[in-house]
Amino acid sequence: MLEVHVIKRTLTEIVIDPSHAERKESAEFRRSKERLKADGHYKCWICGTTENLQVHHFGAEWSLENVTDFEKLKVFCEEWDPYGYGRLLRNLPITTVDDVRNMLVLCQEHHTGGSKDGAANGIHEITLPVWLIQKLAKQGEDPVPQDGESVENVIKKITDL
Repeated sequence: MLEVHVIKRTLTEIVIDPSHAERKESAEFRRSKERLKADGHYKCWICGTTENLQVHHFGAEWSLENVTDFEKLKVFCEEWDPYGYGRLLRNLPITTVDDVRNMLVLCQEHHTGGSKDGAANGIHEITLPVWLIQKLAKQGEDPVPQDGESVENVIKKITDL
């Protein structure tokens, strides 16, 4: 059996961000947020908090809308369907990344955040498997340091199991 150890990666991500309009909240995005609220989904998908919430474009990013194949996005949203909108709206096309099927409510920490020591835990900052374990880990056994939590404390928590 391997001993508990820290995995530290330095990620270099290269993507060409195509030309796009300056970011403004669209009417469709506002409707999507209101629907998420009305349907009881306005809490962080990872940790469940209702504080500091943001809405993440989880299949296709807003800045990449101009290169998005909306039929592929629709299929993706039907396969990974955290709120059930993909199945519910499967007979309707997706024509914008602001469609409710492409939305995921996250707190700021699990969206763009990270701890003060530079360790990241937001979906925009870490790999998908490491981001997902923050939701899928057993209660009290999250191996990803959360804001204000030291690496040493996480090692102790995981070692003391």
